[in-house]
Amino acid sequence: MEAKKSNLIEVGMAEVKVGTSSDVLVTRGLGSCIGIAIYDPRKKIGALVHAMLPSIAEGKTKSNPAKYVDSAVNIMIEELKKKGCQPRELVAKLFGGAHMFSSIPLDSPFNIGSKNIDKAKEILASHGIKIVEEDTGGNYGRTIFFDLDTGKVKVKTMFQGEREI
Repeated sequence: MEAKKSNLIEVGMAEVKVGTSSDVLVTRGLGSCIGIAIYDPRKKIGALVHAMLPSIAEGKTKSNPAKYVDSAVNIMIEELKKKGCQPRELVAKLFGGAHMFSSIPLDSPFNIGSKNIDKAKEILASHGIKIVEEDTGGNYGRTIFFDLDTGKVKVKTMFQGEREI
């Protein structure tokens, strides 16, 4: 994937960005946060979020809905609809949701990474959006590059190398 030939769009923490075939959406430093890439393969339009927490209902502040998996996915779908995409034609890929702190047990309610993964799967299923790939869990961070021309995502990690899915 050659990011140089495309328009590189940075997606920060608690942000949603939408792009078209000439764009590569990138988010960096996914640890327990989750990156959700939603794509329309026919239109070559996609969206990416870097969400921090599972549910807006659990949040103390509702000022940034892109911070939460459930509300961020709803925003992504609405933005993609504005571009002419139909939810039934969308596919998704999930990244991140790592267990970054070994002092927190995997089954702990404080294992935010696992909760983010579960919420992403739940909300995508409720919209009928199929998850076609995922690179989640583990104990390492990720940076992802989502090429909207191909729908492929390059995943870079510090200790696990680089791969494209």
